[in-house]
Amino acid sequence: MIQTKEIECIYRLCEEYTPLSMEDAQVIADKSKSLQMIADVSQANVFIDCPVKGDNTLIVVAEAVPTTTHSLYKENVVGKRVLESYEPGVFRAYRTGKPALMNRALTQEGQHVKQNVIPLKNHDGHTIGVLILEQDITRQVKHENELALLSETAEEFSRTFWDLIMKERSIPDVIEEALLLLREDGRILYANNFAIGLIESHSELTRENYTGQSIEHVFPFINESDYLHNGVIQREVHYKEMVYILRSICLEQKEKERRLLLYLRDVTDLRNKERQLMVKSAVIQEIHHRVKNNLQTVAGLLRLQMRRGVPDEAKVLYQESLNRIISIATVHEVLSYSGIEEVDMNQVIEKISKMLVYNMPSEECSIDVNMEVESIKLLSNQAVSLALILTELVQNSLKHGFTERSKGRIDVKFYADGERLHLHVEDDGTGFKAQSETNQLGLEIVRNLTQFDLYGAFTIFQKDEGGTIAHVSFPITKED
Repeated sequence: MIQTKEIECIYRLCEEYTPLSMEDAQVIADKSKSLQMIADVSQANVFIDCPVKGDNTLIVVAEAVPTTTHSLYKENVVGKRVLESYEPGVFRAYRTGKPALMNRALTQEGQHVKQNVIPLKNHDGHTIGVLILEQDITRQVKHENELALLSETAEEFSRTFWDLIMKERSIPDVIEEALLLLREDGRILYANNFAIGLIESHSELTRENYTGQSIEHVFPFINESDYLHNGVIQREVHYKEMVYILRSICLEQKEKERRLLLYLRDVTDLRNKERQLMVKSAVIQEIHHRVKNNLQTVAGLLRLQMRRGVPDEAKVLYQESLNRIISIATVHEVLSYSGIEEVDMNQVIEKISKMLVYNMPSEECSIDVNMEVESIKLLSNQAVSLALILTELVQNSLKHGFTERSKGRIDVKFYADGERLHLHVEDDGTGFKAQSETNQLGLEIVRNLTQFDLYGAFTIFQKDEGGTIAHVSFPITKED
C-alpha cells in the first residue's frame, strides 16, 4: 500500500516538475495506491512516469518493488528523469495514448528489461502519464548476444531463405507459425500456409490474390515501424481477443532492394492460461489470507477469555492451544504473501520460535533461541504439520526444561541431508526424564504428525550432560 508520505511526494513532484493540474495529480495519486498489488502479482518493478514541463523527458513520480523477489534497481528511482533513447516504448505509449507491450529497454543502471506500458488518462481522456511494468531480461539478452550472428549472416540468410522457398516450398509450409516475406514498402511477396490462413481470417483475400497486397491492409495491427527498420523488432500484439508475438527481421541485400521477414506466432491460448494462473494465484492468496484472519480471530477470543480469568490449572492448556493456533496462522500468513502452495520454512520457524519464547509461562527465566535454518520450501500441508511439531517441541522445552532456572538455551536446526529433511530441537534444561509422565499430549501430537502426515521418524532423549534432544526426519516430497 502506498503510504501518505509517498502520496505527498507525488503531489510535490507533479507540482514542481510537470504541467499537470491538481486534478491530474489526484488521478496519478489514486492510481499509485494499487502499485504494490500490481508489483506483487506480476513479480515486476512498477512505476508511474509523468511528463516534464518544457522538456522532452519524463519523470518517475511513484514506484513499487515486489516483496517476494529482488528489485531491478539498487537505488530508489522516484524523482529521476527518463530519456527516450533508453526507453522508447514508454514515450511511444505516452504520445499515442496506446499501450506498448513486450518492449525492450535499457535502465539507467545498464540492465536490459522487458516493459509493458499502459497510458494513464485524466477525466477528459488526455494522457497524463504512463504505468510501467519492468522485468529483468539480462540473461535472455546475454544469451541472444552469444548466438546473434544476424548482422554478419543476414545476406546469406536472405539468399538461403529464397532458395528454400523456390526449391522446397513444402518446408516453410509445415512450420506452425506464420512466415511472410515483405518488400521494402510493406507489400507481401510470399506467405506460408499458416500465414495464408491468417490472411484469409483477417481479410477477404485468398491464396490466389494475396501477393502484392499491403501488409497493413491485411493485418491492421501491423504498422510502418514494424517493417521500416534496419534490424530486428519483436513485440506482443493484442487484436480482437487474439494475442500474437510479432518478429520482424530486416534482410539486407547488397545492391538490391531489401526484404523483411515477418514472423507471427499465435500465443492467445498461452496468455489465457497465464491469466488464469494469475487469477488462481490471487484467489489462493485471498483464501490463505482469510484463513489466517479467522485463526487470529479465534486466537483473539482465547486471549480475551484468559484475560477475563480462567482457573490456574487451565491457563497452561489455554496458552498451548493459543500457540498451536498462532503457529498454523503463521503458515497461512506466509502463503498469503506468495500465492503459491509452497512455504519458505525459514520465515515460519523464526516467527514461531520467537512467538513461543515471548509467550512462555514464566517471565523469570531468560531463554536464548539460536536458529540454524536452511531456506527450504515445503508444500502447504507439510508446512502446517512441521509448524505444529516445532510448536510442541519448543513448548515442551519451555514448559519442562527450565523450571527454577534463571536462563536457558534452545537450539533449533532445520536442514536437508540427501533425500531427507531434519528438524532438530535441543535444549540445555533439566532433561527429558525429569518431565511429567502424566502430560504427554504434546509429544503424542508430534509422533502422530511425524508418522502419519510426514511419513517420518521422531526420537527424543536426554543428553548425558543434561538437556533434551528431539529430532524429526522425513523424506522430501515434491509437488506433483
